[in-house]
Amino acid sequence: MTKFKIITKKDCYFCNKLKEWLIDKDIDYIFLDYQDPKDFDDPIMNNPTFNALYCDMSACVEGIPIILKNDKDFYYAEIWDLVTNTIIEEKAKDIFEI
Repeated sequence: MTKFKIITKKDCYFCNKLKEWLIDKDIDYIFLDYQDPKDFDDPIMNNPTFNALYCDMSACVEGIPIILKNDKDFYYAEIWDLVTNTIIEEKAKDIFEI
């Protein structure tokens, strides 16, 4: 079974839109807030690939959630139409295997 983790932060518009979409599609996922110390126990928060791609000296990516599939494949902006601020259904369905 495919496992999904969504790395996010509080008050993130795109994170909330993705959460609504996942609930609507009945997809199981874990939300990790990179600003919440309790979530730093998750191994992904110390993953060198995650940190190299999505973090710098000041913070990690803000504004768009990062999707982690099976603890190895990262997806960032692929599912978003940033002109209309909506999910690109075809790409999202492909990533989430529906």
